[in-house]
Amino acid sequence: MTVEYLLTTDDLDEIGHLESPERADPEALLARLLRAVDSDRIADPRDRGYALSLASGIAETELKDLARALDLADRAVEADRASGESIVSARADRARLLHLLGRADEAMAELTALRPLLETDPTASYLVDTLEDTGRVELAERWLTEAARAVMGRVHEPESEEARRAAGAMLYGLVRHRHRIRADLGLPHDDLDDLSDRLDAAGPTPDPAAGTREGLLFWPRADLNALLLRWPALATQLGANWDEHRGVVERELIGLAADGAPGLALVPGSADGFAAHVADGDLDPTDEETVDSYAETLLASLDAMPWPPGRNDPCWCGAGGKYKKCCLPRSRG
Repeated sequence: MTVEYLLTTDDLDEIGHLESPERADPEALLARLLRAVDSDRIADPRDRGYALSLASGIAETELKDLARALDLADRAVEADRASGESIVSARADRARLLHLLGRADEAMAELTALRPLLETDPTASYLVDTLEDTGRVELAERWLTEAARAVMGRVHEPESEEARRAAGAMLYGLVRHRHRIRADLGLPHDDLDDLSDRLDAAGPTPDPAAGTREGLLFWPRADLNALLLRWPALATQLGANWDEHRGVVERELIGLAADGAPGLALVPGSADGFAAHVADGDLDPTDEETVDSYAETLLASLDAMPWPPGRNDPCWCGAGGKYKKCCLPRSRG
């Protein structure tokens, strides 16, 4: 008798990788996911929608069963809604499947209902991807333009500093996505394209001559686990687990970008290296200044990883998924 354990977020991430060995038997993998969902063997109940979205993707891409994929996408939407998670990604996938099934009007209605979220929810960029996938590239550009101009008003006249940073983060993502689409369409530069260029110039490529580089420390999964095991109090700074940590880092990076910080980059920390840094300086490992000083030593000695990656490039965290599906949505908090 085969014993099946709880599926964790890490397990689901692994299943989501196209190179996962389990993909060799997609029908068995799909059945395993559905058994886990239906028998409450998903470790984090908030991941039920994630598991169902993975199942929908398997039904679509490997089993070529669009009707089954749509049914699973419907279940993913309801699971995300029930758990309080963002339903944007699941609904955008549902719209794409409706389009593939020849139900274009229903697909468009689904995307139109999501359109207002472009101004408030970073994950709403999925609906623009779906517009592109379904051949509505010009419409995607128009929606991004209108959303960017609406958000720009909140940047210039914010209700609070927190609101300004949130609006700045939204604007950053919108204008960069829009800029790429306009380049693909061969459209001339306008003021929002100029803004995107300025943000990119200040972002991933530092100016060595000026010494301008804003770096942020992140911890690979194994190193974070080792740190928290040794110094649990660090969870208040770094996050209680790797998912929380990646969200903390992504939100901080987007906030820095919104503030115009130059040369944004990431450096990976090492648990052993941090322990040595603490011992050498007889420092308090739970003091934020200790973590900051360790980050400064890494920035001075290591090649930093430019941020942000392209939306379809591997995510900076190293989990293996695309940035748009991995850490970009974590900016929502």
